Amino acid sequence: MKERTILLDGFSKTYAITGWRLGFGVMKPELATHLPVVVIIDVLRASSTIVTALANGCNGFIPIFSPDQAKKKAQQFEKERVLLGGEREGIKIEGFDLGNSPREYKREAVKDKTIVFSTTNGVKTLEMAKSAHRIIIGSFLNLQAVCDYCTNYQGDILLICAGKEGRFSLEDAACAGMMVNSLRDVFPGNHQEVDANFTTQLLYEKFSNNILEILRKFQHGRYLESIGLDEDLKFCSQLDLFHIVPIYKDGIISI
Repeated sequence: MKERTILLDGFSKTYAITGWRLGFGVMKPELATHLPVVVIIDVLRASSTIVTALANGCNGFIPIFSPDQAKKKAQQFEKERVLLGGEREGIKIEGFDLGNSPREYKREAVKDKTIVFSTTNGVKTLEMAKSAHRIIIGSFLNLQAVCDYCTNYQGDILLICAGKEGRFSLEDAACAGMMVNSLRDVFPGNHQEVDANFTTQLLYEKFSNNILEILRKFQHGRYLESIGLDEDLKFCSQLDLFHIVPIYKDGIISI
């Protein structure tokens, strides 16, 4: 069997080892460039929102970090064919059509629309990784679909946890840990154990039967609860609600 690399990245120090490389490292664009598949994980909430909207018939997402630039981009479309979506500090950006709650992206709102999207963490991470050969979007909502895609893709894989404003995020790491655990089942014995590997495995073992507990326990989930978005935590905690894999290519995320 061909040796594969799965590198888990998320704001600390990178481990350079052979086999499956599971470490936490500062996200550098040149790191993504050298790997065939990059999985962006932003459970709360960009990844979950993107997956939900595309499953509900959205044409695609155009991620742009600057709200002003996002507004200018939206003006290039016919008004009835585009929506502005995004948040700052969890709250819908002034003048935008939608925030960053996946519950807002219902079929009747997004079907056949293109969404110009600006968020604090997920979009920034996408922009940093855009030079990668292939970028896909992962969450609890489409976890098995992402694992199936990675299983069938020949080459190394980089899992990037978006975190929150450059800081480590346990809910993203737990999601990555579930992905790693699933991929281990497909490729048993073809990896090396390092600290980050054990960390994500422990998170997986502790919370795999209660994902909502993960989201409510950790910092960003508590913040979203404090601003009245507990229902978003419930929605984002659903496992394998959708079997789609959003792909970011040529500036747009689609399926």
